[in-house]
Amino acid sequence: MRRINTENLLSYCLKRKKTLTASRTLVIKTLSRRKKPISAYELRDMINKDRDVKINISQIYRVLEFWIDLGLIHKISSINKFLLCTTPDEKHTHMLNFCTVCEKVFETCNKKMGLNFRKSTAKLNLAFNDTRSIEIPVICPKCS
Repeated sequence: MRRINTENLLSYCLKRKKTLTASRTLVIKTLSRRKKPISAYELRDMINKDRDVKINISQIYRVLEFWIDLGLIHKISSINKFLLCTTPDEKHTHMLNFCTVCEKVFETCNKKMGLNFRKSTAKLNLAFNDTRSIEIPVICPKCS
């Protein structure tokens, strides 16, 4: 997993006319050190472990939602955990293949998987909303 640079975060936020706060920086930097998805409560506990000023869980969720909306963090809803996006600047539908045994995530995209959601939903007279990732429960080779 890549380390997050504060200058890059600031630039990313400025381009999108968003503010980079200390708690936003702290949350994404802490999350970037994890290889596997983490719950908001685990994230809060990691952050608060060595700090005098504590961050409460509602603040953690607000910050996570901020980064999700900007495309830098993914939420795996079925297990209610979060992870850093490996390719935030790519314009595609992020596909999160997560192992239901060990929770390792294999991030890919609809194009690499040969899936055209816009075309498929258009056949139903619907418009595809690609603002969030799609999660696919799998069992990885190590766990099968």
